[in-house]
Amino acid sequence: MSHSDKMAARFAELPYLLAERPYTQKELMDHFKADRKTIKSSIDALSERHRITEKKEGRHVYYHSVGGYKRPNFIPVELAALLLAQEAIGSTGLTAISSPFARHAESLLQKVRDALPPSLSEKLDAMAAVYGSATAPAKDFTPYAGTIDRLTNAAVERRRVLMRYHTLHSGEVKERKLDPYAVYFDPDGATIKVIGYDHEREKIITFSVDHIRRIRETGERFERPPDWNLRDHLARYCFNGIHDEPIRVRLRAHGVTASIFAERTFHRSQREIERYPAGSERPESITIEMEVAKGRGLVRFILSWAPDVEVISPPELRHQVADAYRQALARCGE
Repeated sequence: MSHSDKMAARFAELPYLLAERPYTQKELMDHFKADRKTIKSSIDALSERHRITEKKEGRHVYYHSVGGYKRPNFIPVELAALLLAQEAIGSTGLTAISSPFARHAESLLQKVRDALPPSLSEKLDAMAAVYGSATAPAKDFTPYAGTIDRLTNAAVERRRVLMRYHTLHSGEVKERKLDPYAVYFDPDGATIKVIGYDHEREKIITFSVDHIRRIRETGERFERPPDWNLRDHLARYCFNGIHDEPIRVRLRAHGVTASIFAERTFHRSQREIERYPAGSERPESITIEMEVAKGRGLVRFILSWAPDVEVISPPELRHQVADAYRQALARCGE
């Protein structure tokens, strides 16, 4: 973090201090370890957004913020959620040292720290040593920071874009006209994606940001469907980054995997159909049903639990999984 960024992070605490009680210039200089000129310019900048009173008593001038500026009163479990969220971002590579987002993530957490009273700040430091995740950066998105920024702005301002897009299946680079609805991280493939209305295919399509070769705005505006919601859309097309139509799926898990399936909810539509305890001649089993998008993502999910999970229905999905097993065996020379 640069010196100016460090100073900005430290001075994020200033409005909270002045809201608690009046402070003299000397007190602020000692607190921030800054000179008189820096303190005065910081107060002047703050006064452009907040009402700051100055009251002279003897040799000292006291500064006080009027308007109820309060520190966030985080409870420990909220701090834990903050730390885990920060760790989870690591799976996108956004917090990697080489990432253009690294210093922003660092300064964000520092501002939260500066806004905390000492007791909670110490609690956050202590919890940082015991909370974490096993995620690791899968891709470096540094070269695509500008693309992500342009897509995000276009989605917020609802501006249509033209992009040169490289499709892995065909190997072709084609121009696509897109109404960008949202930018999001897809853990299936560990990549950042943009989702929106593709004018060529006349439907909502998902594109990988790192496959966009060039992008520019058309100058046209678009209207997003009023009932469209990113979370609902991703839940409907769960397990499949390249969105296909949802289907009703029944899966049967056996043995220890059956116990795992009984404990976990993979999708909000999931429900238990039947369950049998372990017997003398067969292991424990459980059958679940979900309505999720068909496609490679769903097949990969099922294969990830091999050999303990079988497809009960629909038949075409059962055939797809069986074909995947046969191809794998052929490549192994079996």
